[in-house]
Amino acid sequence: MGLISLLTSKRSGQLSALSMLVEAAIALYKGKKDVAALYLGAAVLAYRSSIVGAIAEILIRAYQRIR
Repeated sequence: MGLISLLTSKRSGQLSALSMLVEAAIALYKGKKDVAALYLGAAVLAYRSSIVGAIAEILIRAYQRIR
């Protein structure tokens, strides 16, 4: 099983989406509604494609560092 097939598997997308939902809940708990909304959108993307979700998560983390 190669890395690409692992990243494109359905289970990987589900786990990625679940972890982003947890990140969204943590951000919402901390009062960061904009970041929570970004994570929710990224969770939808991750459920469809885990590679796109991973890229979205990297961009969200960069956004948090810049802010």
